[in-house]
Amino acid sequence: MRTSMVVIGLVALLGAQDPVGFTVDREKREILIPCKIAPRKLPNLPEIYPIEVIASYAAPKGQKAHETVVTMGAKPQDVHKALEGLGLKAGKPARGDDAVASGAEIEVLLEIPEKGQPAKKRVRIESVLVDRRTGRTLPSLAWHFTGSAMKQPDPAKPDQVFAADLSGTLVGIFPVTDELIVQTHLTMREEGLMKLETNKELLPPEGTDVMLVLRPAAPGAAAAGPAPLSPRAAAEAAVLGITHQMSLAPAKSARADVVPVLPASAPQAPASRRDLRPDPPKIGEARPVTVPLPPAPKDLAPAK
Repeated sequence: MRTSMVVIGLVALLGAQDPVGFTVDREKREILIPCKIAPRKLPNLPEIYPIEVIASYAAPKGQKAHETVVTMGAKPQDVHKALEGLGLKAGKPARGDDAVASGAEIEVLLEIPEKGQPAKKRVRIESVLVDRRTGRTLPSLAWHFTGSAMKQPDPAKPDQVFAADLSGTLVGIFPVTDELIVQTHLTMREEGLMKLETNKELLPPEGTDVMLVLRPAAPGAAAAGPAPLSPRAAAEAAVLGITHQMSLAPAKSARADVVPVLPASAPQAPASRRDLRPDPPKIGEARPVTVPLPPAPKDLAPAK
């Protein structure tokens, strides 16, 4: 009996501990995930690819390790359970052109060291990303706790697994994959317009220890701009965010396509201007004087 009580006590104690790879601050309702700034160039790849996800396993285990901001060791399914433990409900991840992510809205922050100081600061994850072509900071986005798609690794067996654990992707930006647990509201249209790179002026060097923070979004959090470093930076960030959002709108052509209307008896357009016969002028309507064309030379007349 005494042995049984000890075993039960150990099980209860282990169940109360945080999962391996991260901690949960239940008082502040935050999930703190230790990470490292990811390398932007992997030795086995020929080029540097645009950023498409925020956090994943490191290479070679992480399928998106070549296009992530940070790498981590936390198991996505454990983070999923921790978010549910904070009272959040998972929605559905998006993948493909017409898919839209859904789920409880959260905030994604990155805790990084201050340059030249032992203190650390937290910034919204959008502020660490810039457009490659314009250098503009990514505007504030809505981040959804989507949960992961399930995957059947062995076609011969019906067993399905948590797909994010296989891909190693935790947080994604565009719907290029549904094997993750957090995703933005962006679509594949924006993926074609924006090619993202890390903000080297803000992020510490590659390999630096940082902390990824996930927490329930406060009301109006998505409308807030990136965390400012100064009043001037705040103003510039606001302007850049607005102009960037405007650039995401689909371009509308100012040209109006005019479709000629042909009479019902004429199934196709005339072969040449010589075949055109002007309509009889209406009373009071000014019409240009029509100059008759000279007859075609005999040597150019069509052969009979």
